[in-house]
Amino acid sequence: MSTILRHITHTFNDTIKLNDRFVGTPPYPMITLDNFLPDNTALALEQEADTIPEKYWSEFTRKGGYMQECADMTEAPLAQELVNQIHSQQGMKWLSNITGIKDLIPDPYLIGAGYSKSCRGDKLGIHTDFNWNDQIKVHRMLSMIVYLNSDWKEEYGGHLEFRDFDNKQTIQSVAPLFNRAVIWRYHKRGFHGYPEPLNCPTGMSRKTFRLFFYVSDAVYKEDDRPHRSLYWYDEDNQEPYDIVTQK
Repeated sequence: MSTILRHITHTFNDTIKLNDRFVGTPPYPMITLDNFLPDNTALALEQEADTIPEKYWSEFTRKGGYMQECADMTEAPLAQELVNQIHSQQGMKWLSNITGIKDLIPDPYLIGAGYSKSCRGDKLGIHTDFNWNDQIKVHRMLSMIVYLNSDWKEEYGGHLEFRDFDNKQTIQSVAPLFNRAVIWRYHKRGFHGYPEPLNCPTGMSRKTFRLFFYVSDAVYKEDDRPHRSLYWYDEDNQEPYDIVTQK
């Protein structure tokens, strides 16, 4: 087990209590975890985000909001290792245990995920998340954000606001503190964002790393029902088949 995953699973090992926190937090299940990564890993990720060449970043602009995004891990080996560990069998089991959500599916393509950064004056309007990943044909279930702002101060803003289901009142406001993770369950009326322009110094950015997780409601095809590996072949019908043996 890597240093990253060992730290996460050892620091946040009481999954029963964590699940109680997750399911009991309004407006929909969510949890905030401080010191989520080893400090040296979080610092290294922050530094890596600042060294990725511009060509790997894209601009996100929607309804006056602005951020830069990088889902291409070509020049981000540290982030790729983080993805590998969270997406591993042990990582996904831990995530399922604290959320109580089984059969979670990671996204190796990082659609909408990866690094993001916003600078002074930038904001992200209140919105609800996309619900469908067309690359792997699955439904959104969980979002995870890790904040990578080692010198961030309260007065810089950038708090992630979670609104009620009518988008009228802020129920939770999460400060983007260094090495803090926020995990929440998708809801079609899950309004959130940081709608006020950032007040950080020029040259500083609000950096995050985001991962999204999914579930599938796919069912098998009636003309190709589920089966084990087929080791026999019917020459007459020219079809593979199985022989069920008694144990």
